[in-house]
Amino acid sequence: MRTGEFRSIIETLRENTGASNQHVIVIGPRGSGKTMLLLRVASEIRSDPELSSRLYPIVFAEESYGVGTCGEFWLECLSHLSRQVPGERGGVNLSLSLEDLRKERDDRRLRERCLGAVLDFAEREGKRLVLGVENLNMMFSDMTDRDAGWCLRQTLQTEPQIMLVGSATSRFGEIDRPDRALYDLFRVLTLRPLDRKESAVLCETVAGRPVEPGAARSLQIITGGSPRLLAIMARFAAETSFGALMADLLNLVDEHTAYFKSHLESLPAQERRVYLALLELWRPSTAREVAQRARIETSACSAQLRRLIERGVVSEAGGTARRRQYYASERLYSIYYLLRRSSGADGLAQALVTFMEAYYAKRELEGLVDRMVEDASTLDPAIRHVCDATLHHLSRSPRLAPHFLREHPGYVADDVTEAIAALGELQDQAKEVSEQLEHRDAADMPEIWDDLVRKSETVERLGAKQLPEMRGVRGSFAGSSIGKAVGLYGAGQLEEALAACDDSIRKFDANGRDEVFACAMTLRGVVLHTMGRTVEEMEVYEALDRRFGSGDDLPTQARVLLASTRLLNARSLVGLDRADESIAELDKLVEHFGGSPVAEIGEVVVQGLFLKATILAKLHRGLEQRETYDEVLRRLDESDRLAEATEGPAWNMADTLGRRTTVHMLRSQASISLGDQPSAIGDIQAVLQIIPELAEFPEGLIGDLVCASLLLGFRQMHTLIRESPSSARLLPLTTALELEMGLEPKVAIEVRKVAEDIQRDLTNLKRLQSAARPETGR
Repeated sequence: MRTGEFRSIIETLRENTGASNQHVIVIGPRGSGKTMLLLRVASEIRSDPELSSRLYPIVFAEESYGVGTCGEFWLECLSHLSRQVPGERGGVNLSLSLEDLRKERDDRRLRERCLGAVLDFAEREGKRLVLGVENLNMMFSDMTDRDAGWCLRQTLQTEPQIMLVGSATSRFGEIDRPDRALYDLFRVLTLRPLDRKESAVLCETVAGRPVEPGAARSLQIITGGSPRLLAIMARFAAETSFGALMADLLNLVDEHTAYFKSHLESLPAQERRVYLALLELWRPSTAREVAQRARIETSACSAQLRRLIERGVVSEAGGTARRRQYYASERLYSIYYLLRRSSGADGLAQALVTFMEAYYAKRELEGLVDRMVEDASTLDPAIRHVCDATLHHLSRSPRLAPHFLREHPGYVADDVTEAIAALGELQDQAKEVSEQLEHRDAADMPEIWDDLVRKSETVERLGAKQLPEMRGVRGSFAGSSIGKAVGLYGAGQLEEALAACDDSIRKFDANGRDEVFACAMTLRGVVLHTMGRTVEEMEVYEALDRRFGSGDDLPTQARVLLASTRLLNARSLVGLDRADESIAELDKLVEHFGGSPVAEIGEVVVQGLFLKATILAKLHRGLEQRETYDEVLRRLDESDRLAEATEGPAWNMADTLGRRTTVHMLRSQASISLGDQPSAIGDIQAVLQIIPELAEFPEGLIGDLVCASLLLGFRQMHTLIRESPSSARLLPLTTALELEMGLEPKVAIEVRKVAEDIQRDLTNLKRLQSAARPETGR
């Protein structure tokens, strides 16, 4: 962990052999690994033969509260040196000298005498001294002597026997302002949050167990990539003790309460208001979300967020160009705030649930819940509050709801208890409703139906079995006698449901009720699809097409169903290896429904276009495949325009940016298959422009870029990435490409390892490509 920064400091120390030294400062929030890094440097100096022969480390305490003047700084240095060198050494007893120096009241003489003793030690040992001083920003903010910085600068610039490796929780005036003493004195190393791979490595090391990629990502998000918080969470995974986890967090908060309070109090009132709202939200949030929580206008909130970013206490986190997301840079602040507010504990509980659901298998999670419930009564009240909130959140998890109902019903919310209890009765109720529908007036049907659907949807939230197709057909079927067929279908009585559909079809075809007839036919197709009777299912869809076409005169819900039947029919045709007929069916889908402004129909059309492109790819019809992707992108552009006009999504699509990325990648592959490299490059460039706006990579995107590297050429892909805004996020890929090109990239060891994995993938792909290439010469 922090291997790149560690190697950089060690390299600097090795190069410090001249008349002056390069000093180093490591900047990172609390819990980011500064202390561990400085201790690793000291340990390396002691264990490395070459370094130990000429360097001697002196490690200060994490907080040097007693340092207010330059003389006191060197007194502190001598104090730590005397602890490291007890007794007499070289004829000098540093402890006795220290006792005498503590009586000195003149700061100039104190500085001269302490520094002289330190330099005498260095001279006797024949070594340069490496001072490891933590929290320089706090030390200089507390100093009463305004000249202390200049005094220290003079020593560090003129005494080659002294070099300083310091740390700070943030940048500060003494190193940033040209008129301050420490300006341009240090080489600055900034500790970034751990990435997904680094987080996984740390968690596996602490927990002593493998970590699934999804769990590592979850932990990284919860902790903001903070090594200290990751280690606490991972210990929880190893010990499975909620009390131990919360005790660690509470101790951490208690340890830094004064620091946190001073940090908050130093912010102007309006900035503090926005910052506290962000802490309470816990997750990365948009300016609008923060403004709502802070109860101020969005424009004013955005201005305050920009100031907080400039201070380094808030960072941007994904989102889109128009909807940036923000989060507190130091996750410890969020934990401090959440634990100190009883209402805020719920946010921490939700984060813990996210972690646990990602980290544990179902059986492990159930066992953990049992232990949490058993230990709850013995916990400290502050911890018990968070524990109870966590258990209540877990009780709503689809994986755990049945276990809670059986073993710990006291933690289950009333609405969840009722919903799960209703699950066992649901199919019986469906059958009963289907029988009632034969004898009830149509005006009563919506009330009966809505009650059944409401129970089904509640059960669905818990991950339980719902009545199939219940929500999609409610609007069209409620209030008609085909409700009987729906009820039978929901009860799993497919033959009876099919017979009821046929009855309804005959009845409504005879009396001219086209909209209900269309719904009955659609339900018949759904039932046949469930029964695996594909040929008969397609006959239903063909009859619907002949009768209604695009169904312009039908209600909206019926038209949604008609569009969906075309998509179902096309998929069934693919399953029967009737690709051309499937394409024709999809073309009809676009022709009849492509101009609809209805969101649900627009989504069906886009799904149909994706299916068509997939079929064309298998038929090696690359030009038509590419034209189909052109149409998808056109529709996505139209969706964006509608979204801007309505201030909301035009279609019911999850992650439009992710889908746009997928289309560009697929279209680039089609262009490569056609030998059109310039068009392929254009699509790759579009992807590289989108990537910085994505919260995380869409599934398969990295693999697609690796394949494209092989097809376009390593040097071409390397240039495209390096010249794009995605360069930093794709560093492992460009590193792998550099290795393939025979270069020797200078990157952190973690990046190098990922790059080597990518390089192995490239080797396998090249082998497969070579095997697939037609043999010649025979």
